[in-house]
Amino acid sequence: MLKTSLRSPDSGAGKESLRSYMAEASPATGMLYLRTRARTVWRYLLEQGVQTLVSWIPGPLGLLLRSVLYRPLLASGSQSAYLESGVELFHMDSIRLDRSVYVDRFSRLHASLARVELGAGTRIMRGAYVCSYVSNARPGEGIVTGANCWIGVDSVLSAGQGGIFLGDNVLIASQAVLVCGNHDFENLDLSALDQTYYGRPIRVGNNAWIGAHVTVLGGVTIGDHAVVAAGAVVNADVEPYTVVGGVPARVLKRLEPPGNAGR
Repeated sequence: MLKTSLRSPDSGAGKESLRSYMAEASPATGMLYLRTRARTVWRYLLEQGVQTLVSWIPGPLGLLLRSVLYRPLLASGSQSAYLESGVELFHMDSIRLDRSVYVDRFSRLHASLARVELGAGTRIMRGAYVCSYVSNARPGEGIVTGANCWIGVDSVLSAGQGGIFLGDNVLIASQAVLVCGNHDFENLDLSALDQTYYGRPIRVGNNAWIGAHVTVLGGVTIGDHAVVAAGAVVNADVEPYTVVGGVPARVLKRLEPPGNAGR
């Protein structure tokens, strides 16, 4: 009864490549499309049906209706969250929203076997794209924020392998990009469409500030209270209490941790 699984038998470690998503339209590619959106056909119809009914409603009424109607469809442990009109949610049962999460208009939360988990008080601003979907996504390697994080306008967080893990009070300015993934571009026997995708983790400590138009690559750890200046490309770890900037990012300044002043 429309409970056909849309996930591959090996639970996300499939053999698909980018070419799989660029094939000509057919029933097979239609099922592939649905699998990118929900766990089963039934879940797709349920999740998208509810969103079609209420996602467009503006103002306080829309906020209230979505808070009530979306919560049972979200991952276990989700609390009352506030989503503006025009927000898109895919794989809702792999999205966990803690209390008082706010998601602004035209943002997309796209989960997978690798969950999206937003901590209490987190703000996802207009047009942000928070995505843990890749065809070979791995559980535990999604996107997890601490409490009171700010994801700026039109920013992109992309995981599914490796994972993005933000501490508490992390500020990410507009149009920043944090991306775990890469392609095996050195394997020249394959076309760019067939090269293997792989991801490495990104970790950001408490109270870090990532400026506008920053790019953070997979495998990077940004320490507590670090600051990344606007436009930087971060391809190596950033120590706590450090200001970095440039392409690639380099140290611009050391900050004095509390209690060390005057020593």
